[in-house]
Amino acid sequence: MELDTNNQNNFGAAEDFGNGASGYTYQGDFITEKIIDAISKLPGVVSYNAKSSEGYWGIPKDFEIFPAMVNAPDLATPYPAVLDSSLDIKFLNGTYKLEEGRHIQPEDSYVALIPKELADKNSLSVGDKITFQDSVEEAGTSTFEIIGLFGGTEGTTKQAITPDGIPANCGYIDINSLDRIYGLTGYDYLDIYTHSPEEAKELMETIKNLPEMKGKTFVFNLNTEDFDMVSTPLSSFGSMVDTAVWTITVIGTLIIVLFLALWTRSRKKEIAILLAVGRSKAEIVGQFLTENILIAILSMLASIALSFGLANQIGSFIISKAGEDIANLNIQIATSDMIKVFGTGFILICLAVVIASYTVIRLQPKDILTKNGIGGIYI
Repeated sequence: MELDTNNQNNFGAAEDFGNGASGYTYQGDFITEKIIDAISKLPGVVSYNAKSSEGYWGIPKDFEIFPAMVNAPDLATPYPAVLDSSLDIKFLNGTYKLEEGRHIQPEDSYVALIPKELADKNSLSVGDKITFQDSVEEAGTSTFEIIGLFGGTEGTTKQAITPDGIPANCGYIDINSLDRIYGLTGYDYLDIYTHSPEEAKELMETIKNLPEMKGKTFVFNLNTEDFDMVSTPLSSFGSMVDTAVWTITVIGTLIIVLFLALWTRSRKKEIAILLAVGRSKAEIVGQFLTENILIAILSMLASIALSFGLANQIGSFIISKAGEDIANLNIQIATSDMIKVFGTGFILICLAVVIASYTVIRLQPKDILTKNGIGGIYI
């Protein structure tokens, strides 16, 4: 959600800003704390991040920035103001990565997140403070505590016309201090996150119809590009897995039944003796079930470890194919799915043992021993 800056009706008359500069001042609505509070309470809102893209343009006072082609002493560098820096697009897509300290949080005031490259140049670290002059016309200054250092600007510090064109000169500040410095009435961007594109569409319509949104001059954009980039190959992979699971289940059942049938027949003498000494058929089948279930449990534990390892490999493969917009993909195996798979496995094992055992257990001990070439030797 953002301000409708393409509508000329949201701007006042042309103004003279001095030094030959003129322009228009936005006079429409801003995204206020009241609006954000109403949106944050809606079902389906996973997280949100307000941002002032223009942010704070301060002139460094007690530290040096990377030089550009033009290096006048009163050139400012931009520090976008955010509610939660961890949700800024450059951190989400992996362009930037937090190296030390922590991210900016909604309750922070007068804190800054700066490039590690800039910190190394000035021997700064987390906990130090940096001071800016608020603007060329004003003598006021603002001091921010460094709470985190981020990487990702390395190798991008190339020749630029002015210092603000060098990524290593540009950091982030909290949005609360920006409000105090400039006396702003709200934010110009609000990113709202939910679970799926379907939920996002429904949520967007709900937000538009909130009482706090009536008559406001905002525009809405639905961005599912990154989600689609990951979900499409996952859906295809899921279909392949479903087909493979059913194929393996059918073939596996036949193999298990055949294997257990051969295994049971190899124990004919044992079965005959157990029957002869008074063991019931149910007890013998129960013994076979116990033996196989114990083996199955060990196999399932091994399969769990293999599954999680394979899930991570699948995630890494999809990321490598998705491009630079996707930095991380966490594939989780639902406990409910594992229970279904293992439950199906136990049922198949039980059926296979019963079917395989029946071909032998239905006979009398004497018949079993006789057919096994041990005629006359029975109890």
